[in-house]
Amino acid sequence: MRQNMTRAAALSGTPAFGTMSNLASPLAIETLGHSGYDFLVIDLQHGETGLQSLQTQMQVLSTTPTTPLVRTTANNPSEIQRALDLGAYGLIIPFVNSADEAEAIVTNALYPPFGQRSFGPTRAVMYAGSDYFYKAADELLILPMIETVEGVRNAREILSVPGVSGCFVGPADLNIALGHGPGTPTTETEKSIAEVVAVTKELGKVLAIHTTSVADAKARIDQGFNLMTVAADTRLVRAMSEQNLKELRSC
Repeated sequence: MRQNMTRAAALSGTPAFGTMSNLASPLAIETLGHSGYDFLVIDLQHGETGLQSLQTQMQVLSTTPTTPLVRTTANNPSEIQRALDLGAYGLIIPFVNSADEAEAIVTNALYPPFGQRSFGPTRAVMYAGSDYFYKAADELLILPMIETVEGVRNAREILSVPGVSGCFVGPADLNIALGHGPGTPTTETEKSIAEVVAVTKELGKVLAIHTTSVADAKARIDQGFNLMTVAADTRLVRAMSEQNLKELRSC
């Protein structure tokens, strides 16, 4: 099985960078895949991707050196298994609030004896290699999202579940859960994030987060995060367009 370089980098302490892909465009994801990102997250939760489109995007992304990750719509057994069968090298699962929920992810993501995933990885075997069944547990990146008050409170239990690689902090939803808007995390939200950071570092696991800019990402690196998405394809297209037009109209 080909090595999950993103997982290896993050666990070694080397920051891994990616972005969210919401456009569901094979050409867009191929372009991003050749841009130098360590990984891309095909976003089923907030993007336009369905399962058929996911297959196409996985196939296109496999022509690049970029690691394919998928954010599911929910902690859904069928969706988890199908995303992995199509070749995802990692999963980001939203709104995980307890160890029981994290255990359910592992059960559906890993083969026995680590879980109860059904064996039928038609495309994953072609992409990853014929020894996929035996090595998937060592290469797949399983990241429950911690983005609620309950999730923060139960972070240690969630992260201690065998098979969980680390966590992915969702600052916007955590900000909302604490009674604020989806904007810049408040002092209260940052305190909660710091609690998750401390536990994750102590357990030696992958510490991931979504960031909105390069400056935001740099600050999170200083905080100890070792895997981060920086904006999303939709935002990158809009930001470049806005910047170009601003410069042109100032002539």
